Amino acid sequence: MNAQQWFEWIDQYHRKMQIIAYPIILVLIIFVTVLVLNTGGIKFGYSHSMYIPILLAGFLFGQRGGVLISLVSGLALGPYMPIDTITGELQLPENWLFRIGIFCIIGFLAGLASDSTRAYQRKLRWLLQHNNATRLPNRVALLKHLETFEDLPRQNTQEYPQDHFLLAVICCDNEIELKSAFGSEVLERVMIELAERFSTLYDDALTYQTDTAQLSVLLRVESGGVDELLKMLLECAKEPIFYNHVKIHIDARMGYHCFKRHESPGKSLYLAEAALTVARQTSREIVVYSPEITLETEQNIHLLGELKHAIQNGQLSLHYQPKVEMATGHIYGVEALLRWEHPTQGNIPPGRFIPRAEQSTLIDMITEFVLKQAVSQLATWQKAGIKVCVSVNVSTRNLLKPGFTAFITALLKQYNLNGELLELEITEGSLMLDMRRSIDELERLRELGILISIDDFGTGYSSLQYLHQLPISVLKIDQSFVRRLTEDQGAIYILEAAIMLAHKMAITSIAEGVETNEIYERLHNLGCDKAQGYLISKPISALDFEKWYQAQQGVFQLSETRV
Repeated sequence: MNAQQWFEWIDQYHRKMQIIAYPIILVLIIFVTVLVLNTGGIKFGYSHSMYIPILLAGFLFGQRGGVLISLVSGLALGPYMPIDTITGELQLPENWLFRIGIFCIIGFLAGLASDSTRAYQRKLRWLLQHNNATRLPNRVALLKHLETFEDLPRQNTQEYPQDHFLLAVICCDNEIELKSAFGSEVLERVMIELAERFSTLYDDALTYQTDTAQLSVLLRVESGGVDELLKMLLECAKEPIFYNHVKIHIDARMGYHCFKRHESPGKSLYLAEAALTVARQTSREIVVYSPEITLETEQNIHLLGELKHAIQNGQLSLHYQPKVEMATGHIYGVEALLRWEHPTQGNIPPGRFIPRAEQSTLIDMITEFVLKQAVSQLATWQKAGIKVCVSVNVSTRNLLKPGFTAFITALLKQYNLNGELLELEITEGSLMLDMRRSIDELERLRELGILISIDDFGTGYSSLQYLHQLPISVLKIDQSFVRRLTEDQGAIYILEAAIMLAHKMAITSIAEGVETNEIYERLHNLGCDKAQGYLISKPISALDFEKWYQAQQGVFQLSETRV
């Protein structure tokens, strides 16, 4: 047992030790007094044994206890204790008064050391279980309460036969935005304000700050009232907060888990946070934990762990989906699409690993791999007489990475290719993350002759106010509108507007997700310039594309394709 554990043990059983020590200290004082009296008097060294009860009292009872016992001990060896029991010579007043003074100093110092140590231990325990800035209980405190449930109040006096609990984890999803605008202090104010609101809303709620911008709320619930409770909790969190005399909005998201008393404390918090992660990733307000969440999360993490080796071991490859000019049927280009053939799981769709990779540094490695493969294949096709351009999807994270433009420049130079043969597709929503820097980087790429395409136009944040500033060549209309073209008048209006906007700005329009002759013809009548979809061809390997291109003789014939 180390020193810290020793003091913690003493502090834990301090009251019991005090009760036991009362009679022991008194017995020790009497014992030392009798010992001094029976060994010849105060002139002999046995009187120093009185320091034992004094130090013990100071250690267990603090400064006051140490001084009190020092006075009692000093008086016990004071005016009535002779210097020599044989001669009966008594002490001078200054002698026993000086001794009492020394005893009091020793008792006071012992008590001071003891009190200071216990105060320091209490401070450490408080810091361990609280956030120092907001003074709210933290993750450690939550886990401790989950272990014991001793401090958990009930909603009312009713005893539930099965103890049902709700652990809701609520985060401030616009944390970065708030910090950049007001500094880190704003999050402290937000956490304090929300904790006060939750306590006011539910008298029995226990609130903990389990992360910088995250609160966890623990309370007992009845099985039928969970939905209403969560709704009220979320609405309470989304109310504006006053900070520096202005109202600030909180993007609150919540994950929660309902459980019974016997469940592991750490597991309860882990499951609630897993649900919160899904809420943030899917932009949903409330998500309840389900076993599928853990399974999917574990699989995704495992896949990401294998991704680097998958590239090195040749498990990743590119398939290419042709694009055609609608007026002539000319096959002018392809989109490079990533495929992962896992040795045990088979084909893994990009949707399972690309979105998560985009949130990590892995997306840089993936994009570099795709660009290298696509440009290399493009060079091969050019030499073989297949005149197409290749488009590659890149994220804003790639775009803003230092050296990205230099990397593409070197790649094109390595294969002696013109920049106009390469098209970069940028998702509309991702541009909004840092529009100014994105525009600057896109300008540099455009100077190389590279085509810039806005992908999934109409589905992300509105970028119309920036569209005229973007150096784009292609507007790619999202397939969700294209597929509803024959049955949804609203989709027709959106397509008409997007195509007209593109033409007014001298931008090429392309529709993805074209799957039937009827949709193809309607798009052509609307004036759409280019098309891509299963009607033309599914994504196919480079070799299959070469065969298909040669069979089509470079021109897509609508009449030869089934509806």
